[in-house]
Order: sequence, then C-alpha cells, then structure tokens
Amino acid sequence: MKKELPEIKVKLERCMPGERAVPEQSEEMSNLGLRTKLGGKPDEIQDDEIPVCNSCGEKMVFIAQIDSIEHWSDNNPLSRNPIEEEQNYMFGDVGMIYVWFCFECCETKSTFQCY
Repeated sequence: MKKELPEIKVKLERCMPGERAVPEQSEEMSNLGLRTKLGGKPDEIQDDEIPVCNSCGEKMVFIAQIDSIEHWSDNNPLSRNPIEEEQNYMFGDVGMIYVWFCFECCETKSTFQCY
C-alpha cells in the first residue's frame, strides 16, 4: 500500500463564459488523463451519480474531478508507460475521482468511475 503519492503541481486557470475546462470526449479518447478540473459539471464516465448529503439528505454540489493523470498517451505530458514505470495516479481503468460538497452541512463525499 502506498503511504504518500508524489506531489504534482496543478495550475489553475479560469474558463471564459461558455468555455469548457475539458473539451468534449472525442471518438479516439485523446483527452484521457487530461480531464482534471474544478467546478462546472462532472464529465462522468458512466451514469449520472450525484450523491446526497448524509446529514440533510440534499443533493451535493460537484466540486472537482481528478483524472488518471499518468495515462499512457502521446499527448499527455505526465504520461507513464505502465510496463516500464510505476503509475502512481492510475485509478482503475483510466478512472476518475469526483469530489462533492454540501454547503449547508460542510460534508464531503467522493465517487469513482472508470471504463
């Protein structure tokens, strides 16, 4: 079991109105590993999965998604060959962790989806 993952700096940049932080998924899936973002709507891999707060029962607000940032791909600057290198940030089969928050109760949850 890993005790601590290596740090990776995340550079934040605001999106202009109508602009998406993550482009639409293309047929060749060229953005795998590059879909980490804050806010907006989740780019869900499977079905919609909005959790409810354990305290108040209301739907939670989407905060962020964390992609499998070391996915082996030519256009991914953090790509790691899984045969030659350890992939620290591979969640299942190029999966994504979604972070949710209840602003009323200050509760958090995370969900996970993969291919």
